[in-house]
Order: sequence, then C-alpha cells, then structure tokens
Amino acid sequence: MAVASPGPAEVISRVATPDTLFPPGADIGMFNKFGVEAVVAYRRQGQECERRARAGMARLDRLHVLELLMNLPLGEPVERASLSDREKRVLRQVPSGALMRHVGAIVREATHPLYVDLAVVPGGSWAAAKEKAEWFTPFCARAVMVDRPLRRRDDAVMEAVFYGIGLLVATGRDVEVVVPPRPFVRRRHTAAGWQFLEEAYDQLCR
Repeated sequence: MAVASPGPAEVISRVATPDTLFPPGADIGMFNKFGVEAVVAYRRQGQECERRARAGMARLDRLHVLELLMNLPLGEPVERASLSDREKRVLRQVPSGALMRHVGAIVREATHPLYVDLAVVPGGSWAAAKEKAEWFTPFCARAVMVDRPLRRRDDAVMEAVFYGIGLLVATGRDVEVVVPPRPFVRRRHTAAGWQFLEEAYDQLCR
C-alpha cells in the first residue's frame, strides 16, 4: 500500500528548531490568499476569539466596516453625533458583537482575533514561489519552501537574503532552513492588514 506524502503544513511543523521560523507555541495551518495555498504560522488571541464565540459574531471582513472600526478607540464610548453621515451609514453594516450600542453612543469591542507570523509558499522552484511569497509582504514574514534540490543555489541564497524571504528546502521528512525569514516589522496599522487577519481567522479558526 502506498504511503501518502506529508503535506507542506505537516512538513514545516516537524522543523527541529521552530524558533528560527516562528514563535514557539504558534499553530500551523493552510491559508488560501491571493489564489495561493500558503502554510501559515499564527497565534490565536484567545480572549477575543472567546468573546466573539459568546457574542455569535458574524464575519468581519468588509473593508469599509474595518476602516470605521479602526477609527474608533477600543473599549471607549464615542458619541454617535460625532460620526460623519458616511460613518453612520457604515455603522448599520457592522455585525452584532463588534460594537456595544448605547443610547447616543457606541463602544468598539472587536479587535484582531489572531496574528499571522509567517507565510510559507510551497513550490517547485525558488523563482516561481518567491514571486507569490512577495504578495504577503505587507502582512507578515515570508518564506519559500521548495521540494527539490535548488538550481543555482548561490543565486537563490543571495536573492533570499536581499529580499528578506526565507528559503527552505524540503527533502523527504526533513526541512533545511537555508535562509531564515527576516522578522516582520509592522510599519503602520491599516484596514487591509486587519482584513487579512480576519480572512485568516475565518479559514483557520472557525
């Protein structure tokens, strides 16, 4: 009987020194984004996930809704009268559980449900996978995992170091970390960044 080959997530989860790729205790899963099936290391924000479950909160991934929520302080009342007409229209589309609604005021309760530390794009070659990994640049650290010996290894290593994209080579049941990914530094918080995390949450945690 043939034995199924391990998938990319299983391969990466067996890396002997995960601290070189992602924080200890991070979960591993598959996340489809930009039409790419990437392996991601992520950390659930337990308190927020539990709060959402208690509230039965629906999906929170509409960009204009997230933009409104980002402009509201977390846990502090905001007078409805201080909102613009557009913000008041968007307010009607905010799912139950994301806000507390009081007479004349609202309080934002929703925050990020998880953090994505790393996205690893599997591929047959460095060049093809690197292009897809770059799409994750605004959101998390990136890496490529190729499933065969590298062609022009020195060139691939030089490019990986330059772009800060990790380079992994899977050989059987082992993964060689040729170049570790550059740690992600968030320059600013954006609604698109929050939307990325909400989409990951919907696929990984619901």
